[in-house]
Amino acid sequence: MCIKDRISNFPDHIRCHILSFLPIKAAVRTSIISTKWRYLFASISTIEFDRYLLRGLTHRNVDSFKNFVDTLLKFPDQVSLDCFRLRDGISCNVGDHDFDVSAWICAALCRGVKEIDLELHNLGDVLTLPAVLFTCHSLVTLKLNAEGSKIEVPSEACLGNLKTLQLTHWVVFDDDSIHRLISNCPVL
Repeated sequence: MCIKDRISNFPDHIRCHILSFLPIKAAVRTSIISTKWRYLFASISTIEFDRYLLRGLTHRNVDSFKNFVDTLLKFPDQVSLDCFRLRDGISCNVGDHDFDVSAWICAALCRGVKEIDLELHNLGDVLTLPAVLFTCHSLVTLKLNAEGSKIEVPSEACLGNLKTLQLTHWVVFDDDSIHRLISNCPVL
């Protein structure tokens, strides 16, 4: 019985679209299918990381995870991102490991991300998000859940294409930050 692999013959953009519906771990596992699939996961348009990716990782594997995320977000010939999500405590420190969340956000913004969904916990009293997050013209949707942290919006904030802003779970803004943010989002 001969079984044809029709999915491998689809154009790359269709296979990437299919991979974007999979959890990142499953998308990476497709790289062993064949050489056509080897680096395809790096071109998916939706990237989501959550604490379940860290479950059961050893100290050395957490470093490998950090390197993987850095490489994935800065991979050559990358496509633009539709959505970037950090959820369920991925931003928390794990032992001696500090995730460079700001660099990950900046890398997603450099890829022209349209939606950012951040669920950030245990990051101290004041959460300093990269200033470029508040000046990104590609951003259409911004969801922030920064439980227990105060967010400072820079004075040069301008989100010209932001249509959806969702602030949840005790998001607290410093001084006039909320006014600065909302007044500089003309299509909100």
